[in-house]
Amino acid sequence: MENLQIKLTVLLLLIEVIAFAWLIIDIQKSKKNQNKIIELEHQILKVEGSIMELEKTIVDKIDILIDKSND
Repeated sequence: MENLQIKLTVLLLLIEVIAFAWLIIDIQKSKKNQNKIIELEHQILKVEGSIMELEKTIVDKIDILIDKSND
């Protein structure tokens, strides 16, 4: 009976170690995915900034054309 308890205890410890290792691997994968998402968000923000600059340029040129047509 005592031998069975030792075997079961060792088995449970082994299962816990495996589960903990799996959890660590899963966290690392999630962190990598999160880093990729953050990098993509930065790229999107850069593109949005470029679009806003182009929109400002277009508005400025339209204003110049309106001023010329009013003269």
